[in-house]
Amino acid sequence: MTPIPTRKRRKLLAGGIATVAVLAGAGLLGGQPWANAAAGITFDTGTGVSFVVDTTNGNMTSLKHNGIELTAAGQAAGQFESGWSSATVTGQTFNGGNSILVSATNSSIGVTQYYFARKNDNTIYLATNITKALNPGEARFITRLKSSLLTTSPVAARTAGTTSTVEGSDVFAFANGQTASKFYSSQRLITQTPFGASGSGHGAFLIPGTNDMTSGGPFFRDIEVNDTGTAVNITHYMFSGHQQTEALRLGLHGPYALALTGGAAPVVHSMDFLSAYIPGLLSNAQRGGVSGTVTGNRNGLTATVGLAGPNGQYWGKVKSGNFVIGHVKPGTYTATLYAGELAIGATKSITVTAGATTTLAMSGDVPAVGTLFQLGAFDGTPAGFRNSDKIETMHPSDSRMSSWTAGSYSATDAAKFPMAEFKSVNSPMALTFSLSSVPANGVKLRIGTTSSFAGGRPAVTVGSYSSPASASPAPANLDSRNVTRGTWRGVNTTYTFTIPASALKTGSNTLSIATISGSSGATFLSPNFIFDALALDPA
Repeated sequence: MTPIPTRKRRKLLAGGIATVAVLAGAGLLGGQPWANAAAGITFDTGTGVSFVVDTTNGNMTSLKHNGIELTAAGQAAGQFESGWSSATVTGQTFNGGNSILVSATNSSIGVTQYYFARKNDNTIYLATNITKALNPGEARFITRLKSSLLTTSPVAARTAGTTSTVEGSDVFAFANGQTASKFYSSQRLITQTPFGASGSGHGAFLIPGTNDMTSGGPFFRDIEVNDTGTAVNITHYMFSGHQQTEALRLGLHGPYALALTGGAAPVVHSMDFLSAYIPGLLSNAQRGGVSGTVTGNRNGLTATVGLAGPNGQYWGKVKSGNFVIGHVKPGTYTATLYAGELAIGATKSITVTAGATTTLAMSGDVPAVGTLFQLGAFDGTPAGFRNSDKIETMHPSDSRMSSWTAGSYSATDAAKFPMAEFKSVNSPMALTFSLSSVPANGVKLRIGTTSSFAGGRPAVTVGSYSSPASASPAPANLDSRNVTRGTWRGVNTTYTFTIPASALKTGSNTLSIATISGSSGATFLSPNFIFDALALDPA
């Protein structure tokens, strides 16, 4: 083929799909790969969606819906992380040119980003193959679109118009003291639905797929949608350092998808057909399943069985003591039973094989209810405590938050007891409780926590008793902010304190709970921990 001069090449690019035909030549025969001489690969679905992938770096540089460019000025309509300076980009067509797979590989970091599209489908299907550990330790696909068009998105994550920075470079405040952050748009993976933005007759939504190679388990959550005023950023996270409890999973992540609509959220449908096009993607027929039974006391909490292993993560809700988990990659997994978000009972190892359903019996009990008092429920969440209903969409300093401080609290009123204790804000906290008589052997206090920051953990004092250091071991260090980013999910830990009878009295007693840590910090970035429940029993 005679080389095409650069100026003429750019002119051809304006011709849309015709450009691909001219440059691909015989490569447009079904299933044939071809090298790219043009500055971009263009595809038009024929029903309102067209896009361009830059052949120098693999970024999606244009995304149009019904002829309108949605891409934010100076940004990419889609890219892995913040984009690459260069990549090896190839295209492959199928079905007489009615489908296309674009592959962009950055071999230095070991990532290939796939884009698949087909005629009469306003969806760009995506997958990301990660073969090496990443630095920095994040894996995400992000699309940046015009906020002037897509005006409707999660309100808590709209940072446009904020007047000050609350913390870091990612949590902001308006003049009225209300806060906003990209972190306040997240959903738990187990309940995640398509997310995005809409307006002006357009809608752009990320369909997250199965999240089977994402890290963090069924209750993990991360950034989804953020309107900065300059762009609406829609992000599919596969791995991050944001309160992450698992390592990055290497392999093919996805499929997931970017769907364009007239404004309504897309209807989720099977992406199994993509196994015929995306390298390494197993079809449902090449996967297995798990079914089983669950027994034990869960105090009415919703139960979930989760699987986790190098090959992926999967989960299924328990209904009437039974559960089913489908479309699992062959491999060995650790099975965990959850009541609410709290892991209970013993884990089990299970091996899944292709085309077969493996049976599994799980059992576990939630921690016993405190007989002298209990605040909250042992369910792995701070539900029922003060501000727990707001923390997912607001910073703790938000003007809409209830006060984090008070003179004292009562063991009979969880709704007034703060969901978190911060070393520099509300530590120590005084909790009064009453005893009709003092147990002969004293009492046992359990404080369940869902997460901690900067080594924060509880220590207690009652009367003449102060808990020893051994009762408050350092928690798991996730090296990440938690409650200020709208999440309580971390590593659940229960601290047990045995308080002697000599420190107690019949009638009113005062329990002082303090945050201890070898670290320090200002206000809500001081060492802290989040309450799951508190329970008191005779020792």
